[in-house]
Amino acid sequence: MPIDHYATLGIEPSAEYETIRQAWVAAARSHHPDVLGEVSEDERRSAERQMHAINEAWRILGSQELKSTYDKERDRNNEDSASVEETWSEDWFDLDAVDPPGFEVGNPLVATVLRVLPWLVVGAIGVGIFVLSAFATNSRPERWDNPNPRTLPEECVLIGENGRVEGDANCDDDAARRVERGPIAEGSPQKCPVSTEKVTTRDELEFYCLIPSKQAGSS
Repeated sequence: MPIDHYATLGIEPSAEYETIRQAWVAAARSHHPDVLGEVSEDERRSAERQMHAINEAWRILGSQELKSTYDKERDRNNEDSASVEETWSEDWFDLDAVDPPGFEVGNPLVATVLRVLPWLVVGAIGVGIFVLSAFATNSRPERWDNPNPRTLPEECVLIGENGRVEGDANCDDDAARRVERGPIAEGSPQKCPVSTEKVTTRDELEFYCLIPSKQAGSS
């Protein structure tokens, strides 16, 4: 079954943009690997996977265009699932149901297998849909090119020599810039506040709204 980004952030599909953003910030702060302290490697990897899922949900739902495409695909998958359930009525799965006229099976074991066969077919279809969806999601170029930003608002990032956001930074670092808003998917209708500067990441898939260096140093 495809990943439900709304479930990842714990919100309803009807949620407005600000509700989605607040849910992402809350989830990111709660599951950020850096807040775990001393934990096992398995627990840290699990937290990093969860954090990746949270950021991926925000990347999709934070962009009006990507969200619209995702909602259409999600609705289509729900309709397909409902269609499969309607096709196989409860009579097919009732072990006490009478065999169709003219069709008799003398062996009780064979009769039982034939009655539960539709369940097996539905299960195989479900597994096939899951595998295809997972493959399609992992094969998207932007998934591999998109970094896993974990910097939260009010924290700091490092600006490289190329003028792009390179990653997290200590706010005391001279090359650090404080984050006012971000990361924001490129193409999003969001605009940076007037008092901030728009700076993209190395892959140009996202951007941050950063406080200018002089203001950042005095804050």
